[in-house]
Amino acid sequence: ETVTLSFSRAPPSKNCFLALEYCKHLKEVTGTETVISRVTFLNSLYFAGSTTLFNALLMKCLEREVMALCRYTARRNTPPCFVALVPQEEEVDEQKVQIAPPGFHVIFLPYADDKRNIDFTAKVPASREQVDKMKEIIQKLRFKYRTDSFENPVLQQHFRNLEALALDMMEPEQAEDLTSENYWWV
Repeated sequence: ETVTLSFSRAPPSKNCFLALEYCKHLKEVTGTETVISRVTFLNSLYFAGSTTLFNALLMKCLEREVMALCRYTARRNTPPCFVALVPQEEEVDEQKVQIAPPGFHVIFLPYADDKRNIDFTAKVPASREQVDKMKEIIQKLRFKYRTDSFENPVLQQHFRNLEALALDMMEPEQAEDLTSENYWWV
């Protein structure tokens, strides 16, 4: 997901830079290996020289392998949250086509009470009877699927419309959709 940072609605004091931290410490900060992020670019329409600042910050963060820790307010009347701006270098393929743009990943950091360790010490093994019942259920759900067993109702209707047009028929027959459920009997 790509977002554009602009300060048109929130004054610059609402989004502030806090610190630089080495990128290798991201797992310690987030508490997980998988994170949801957005790639961000700076909107230079509101501040003169912001593109130069953005590029300089990106280059220095990439060079030093650090991420920026910031306070981020998405819009007015929303509480601020802490984010990590992790730099991303531009990626191009052999034909010099851009695969990934340069920018920062905005990674939303959890609060202290969001991080917790869950101990899964008690393992509950399935009994032989439960395993057999699940095998039975799975066998009932399996069937041989053949694509020619089901007609595409949209294509069938299209063919009937062409046939009606070619034969100067007033109204073609409606194709029956055998793939949808019949709700009339419920």
